[in-house]
Amino acid sequence: MRIAILERDKRLCVLCIRSGRPVVAHSVDHIVPKSKGGTDDLDNLQSLCRPCHAAKTAREGSAAQGALKAEAQPSIGPDGRLIIPRDWGFSIPRGVRPSAIPLTIVCGPPASGKTTWVQERAGSGDKVIDLDEIKVRVGGVRYDQRTGIFRKAMAYRDMMIRSLADDVSGKAWLIVTAPTKAERLMWVEAMGPRSELMVIDAPEASCIERIRADAERAEVAAALIAAVRRWER
Repeated sequence: MRIAILERDKRLCVLCIRSGRPVVAHSVDHIVPKSKGGTDDLDNLQSLCRPCHAAKTAREGSAAQGALKAEAQPSIGPDGRLIIPRDWGFSIPRGVRPSAIPLTIVCGPPASGKTTWVQERAGSGDKVIDLDEIKVRVGGVRYDQRTGIFRKAMAYRDMMIRSLADDVSGKAWLIVTAPTKAERLMWVEAMGPRSELMVIDAPEASCIERIRADAERAEVAAALIAAVRRWER
């Protein structure tokens, strides 16, 4: 699909073309982000150069942070009473509402195969919430530990989780580490009766071996291995 969009747009950045500058495109972008209901339809995809793609992603990340702050504030309910968003703790967004569509919460240690498990089961119209993938969307790389990228990615992730309450079709998949039973059960409670839990409890040695063999994880291997051992404990 990426190649088809680049070919359709003559491999030029559509935003630069509008400004009268022919610039080679390297990325294919969702015009309306999937977190806001955008789809993979061809009409919702556009070719962008790297600077335009990075700038658009940064704007969307800032919008996500603003939405996160706004939605976490007290509000007035239909009965006139003050609604105080619940603080769930862990990394669960404050004030999150139950998912309106079937949601599978996939937990496990780093390198346990959570992403692969979801990819093998998710449909083309499903929403997949994967923090590592979101880091790429906001201008970073998978396993990025830079503070700015991490904060943008978390805000974007929280916005996607909040939007599940308003979805009307498809399924959703949420990938989290959640190393303790208490955290996993809290996620299920927060996301409501349409959520289910899948725990991928891969052996510690296998996870560590995968981390050490993965060049993408090289810079953060020590932190990931420590997380695997925390999970095991």
